Amino acid sequence: MSNFKPRCKSDPKVAVLADALKALADPTRLMILCLLRDGEACVCDVEGQLGISQQLTSHHLHVLKEAGILHMRKVGTMRFYSINREFLKTVNQAFNEYLDWRKVKEKKREGVVC
Repeated sequence: MSNFKPRCKSDPKVAVLADALKALADPTRLMILCLLRDGEACVCDVEGQLGISQQLTSHHLHVLKEAGILHMRKVGTMRFYSINREFLKTVNQAFNEYLDWRKVKEKKREGVVC
């Protein structure tokens, strides 16, 4: 048996990546990120673009904000959301470090029974 311990086992970025992927595992949330790619927008703008209720829009924006993916800025009663570029950079680095298809080795273990 090998003493090999993968670095990802103790890297806290893996947990951050997992949480971000959970938050992104919804088509509506991915559409919201596409809408916010060009800059910040208020809830009513997102709601209008997606054609969903204000309550559902707020829910999805809240999930993305709680995951660290979005920033929120409040002006009076309006809330404006934008993409947290630094957070996405961290998530992207973790994804590329551990899940980049170019780094995956194709190695078969012959005759091994687990």
